[in-house]
Amino acid sequence: MAEIKTISYEIKDPVELNLSYMPFVTTGGLFVPSMESYVLGEKIIVDLLLPGKTDSLKIEGKIIWITPSNALHHVIPGIGVQFIGPQAEAIKSQLEGLLDTKMAIGGYLYGILEEK
Repeated sequence: MAEIKTISYEIKDPVELNLSYMPFVTTGGLFVPSMESYVLGEKIIVDLLLPGKTDSLKIEGKIIWITPSNALHHVIPGIGVQFIGPQAEAIKSQLEGLLDTKMAIGGYLYGILEEK
């Protein structure tokens, strides 16, 4: 059996959390910037450090989306991770409680760089 990869992701501020969170994923999801190669359906662990926290969350996830490094429109490469496992709903609730609902929420907005 293959070893499950762990990817570390530090969200530096609430805006980044809002843009990284994927509200359209039923059990919760997060866009994680990465240059690593992954496969759809691959299981991973996201070691997530939230703004102002010293302890990270270990999120069991499955890759449901891949934005490659050569994507159009100057998009940041990365992966969409669906939360899975017994803690999925609790992590989803925890992250949703930290979102600022007065600003845009959604991983589909994250990573589009301004045209030069």
